[in-house]
Parts: sequence; structure tokens; C-alpha cells
Amino acid sequence: MIRLQFNKSSFEDIKTHLEFSSEQFNPPLNTYIKINEYASKVRSKSDTFEAWNDNVLIGLLAVYTNKSINSAYITNLSLDKNFKKQGIAKRLLLKCIGHYKKLNCKQIDLEVFKINQNAINFYKKYNFLITETRKNTFIMSLKTQRDYNKELKDTDDHKYAYNFDFDVIHHYMIESFKPFFKDGNLLELGSFKGDFTKRLTPLFDDITCVEASDQAIETAKKSLGSKVEYVNALFEEVTLPKKYDNIILTHVLEHLDSPVDVLKRINDEWLSDNGRFFLVCPNANAPSRQIAVKMGLISHNSAITPAEQEHGHNITYTLDTLERDAKAAGLKVVHRSGIFFKALANFQWDRLLETDIITKEYLEGCFQLGQQYPDLCSSIFLMCEKGE
Repeated sequence: MIRLQFNKSSFEDIKTHLEFSSEQFNPPLNTYIKINEYASKVRSKSDTFEAWNDNVLIGLLAVYTNKSINSAYITNLSLDKNFKKQGIAKRLLLKCIGHYKKLNCKQIDLEVFKINQNAINFYKKYNFLITETRKNTFIMSLKTQRDYNKELKDTDDHKYAYNFDFDVIHHYMIESFKPFFKDGNLLELGSFKGDFTKRLTPLFDDITCVEASDQAIETAKKSLGSKVEYVNALFEEVTLPKKYDNIILTHVLEHLDSPVDVLKRINDEWLSDNGRFFLVCPNANAPSRQIAVKMGLISHNSAITPAEQEHGHNITYTLDTLERDAKAAGLKVVHRSGIFFKALANFQWDRLLETDIITKEYLEGCFQLGQQYPDLCSSIFLMCEKGE
């Protein structure tokens, strides 16, 4: 039985564990530090999250804290090679993140060697982003406190939402959903300021919206009044009193810290037995993004731009990675498609929509073409049902 403990290890426990685990580092730990001195520093100056097998320390995550700036720094995450692929490193990291969130720590940082791609990929899975590049290493950071009101605000070079979203994409999302809607109630997760919700009110009498931004809810209430029940909460924490026949999550999943966990709550807790779940995300392979790569504006299709990061994006999905996460949560993917073929950036579309160059027929053509080539759409769409 593996037990997790906090600050229970001695200097000798840490020293023995690090010596045994040294070769598991890339490069090996003993090639760039003196383990005896490092073990002493870890025990005297850090908090330790530990995994024990009987009386043997087999996993260690050590963290220095800086109370003056309310941040934490992971200095070590190591695991006995005999206990790999058991999810122990994940358990230690999530325990660490949860601990510092409760302490209202603003950010957790770490440094990783550029050659250690396995570690980089591991931390990226838990929403650590590369924030600084040094000669041989990357600094990776996780923001543990989020200002959801701030994330909704426009930045100097990027809007949170464009007229193209409101006037074009919202319309065609509804058109994509309509054939699959079930009779009954509806839950919208992440309603922003109610623009998309307004399109749902003629179709459903019973609508509940969960939104993290209290400012967005206040704006939505002014527009929709009592037509919608609003809940100001995080998806990870909210308690809902009933199940729903239709659940909508549009352009939100990419913002979440733990997307699979939220999708699992949708499947296990909120979706009725015969209900349907409508999941839409921006598409990494949209031609507009691929063109941006060729122009050198972004490094690769699924890159997260600085502006997107300011708006709270943690991932840019493709059809395969979106379906991967839906299935990992237990959902049954019934239908997959795309919404609107798109070769121009949103700001370019906004300018065109102010002219008479773009006709309704052209927009309809882009929508129909998107059904034929979903991987070249502005957004990707999965319709799911409750899985086992």
C-alpha cells in the first residue's frame, strides 16, 4: 500500500532516496549537484510531499516557498524506478497543487532541463506553461489563482470575443446542435455575458447557466432577466440539484485547469441517462492558424499564444485530442464535426463583415464546406451521450 505523507521524511530518508533515484533524472542528479548537501537543504528549507512503501521513501516532491511574493518553487520530483507507471508522480503533484491553492499561493514555478522532454510533457499535462527560456533549461509556471473577470477582458492585441463569434459562429453552432437536441432542460457551462444563451431561450424553457465570472453574470442578467437561472461557481466545485437532458460547453474546455475531470463530472453527475452533451472548442488545425504558423506568428498549430494565455487558455485542441479527453472521461462520442470553414483570423472577419463583400450565401457555403472538412473549421464539435 502506497501512503502519501507531508513533511515526514528525515535527512537520511531524503539522501538515500535521491542517491537511489539519481539515474532517473535527465541528466543524472549527481552530475550537477552534491546530493548530501542538497538533501540537507531540502529537509531544512522545503516542504516535502512524500510517497512511502512501508517504511521506504519511494517518491519525493520538494517545494520552496516565498511568502513575500506568495509563490512556490518545485525543486525536486523524483520516483523510485521500481514504482513507475503507477500514477504516484501525478498524485504527488496534484497533492502539491491542491495544498498551495488552499494557501492562496498565486503561482508555482519549476526549472527543467531542455533535454528532459518526458518531464516537460508531464508538467504540461497539468497546465504548467513554459514562461522563460534559459541556456539549458526552461522555467515552467502554473498559476494557482485565476481572476476570471480579468480573463474575460480584451487585451491590447486580442479580443476575448469578436463580432465574428457573436454573429456567425454562434448562429452556426445552434444550427449544428438543433438536429440533436432532446426535449427537456438545458445546462450551459460557461455562459460568458449571455450572448449565446440568448439564442437558446426560444428553444428551452428550463435553462441553468454556470459561470465563474460574477461580472459576466451581472451583464447577462440585465439582458435575460429571469429567463435563465444563473450559478456563480467553478465547474470543479459547483453542486447542481438535478440532471440535465442537454448540456452545452462551447469554447470553454480549453480554459479549464482539469478538463478531463470536468468532463467526467458531466458524464457521471449531470448528464441524464438519455441526455446529450454538446462540446465545441477552437480548432488548432483551422486554416487561419496554419497560415499564422507559415507566417511565423505562432510556432505550431496547437501553440498557446501570449494573448490566449492571458484569456486563460491552457490547451488548443484538435479533433483527435478532443475525442481523447472526452473518452478518457467516460463519455460516448456519437457525432463529430466542424463548424464553419475558416481561413481568416477573427479580426479579419470582423472587417469583412462590415462590408458587402461577404453574403449570406457565402457564409452558408463556408458552413456547408465545414461539414465536409471538419478538420479545417474554426471550431470542432463533438456530440456525446452518457458512457458507462
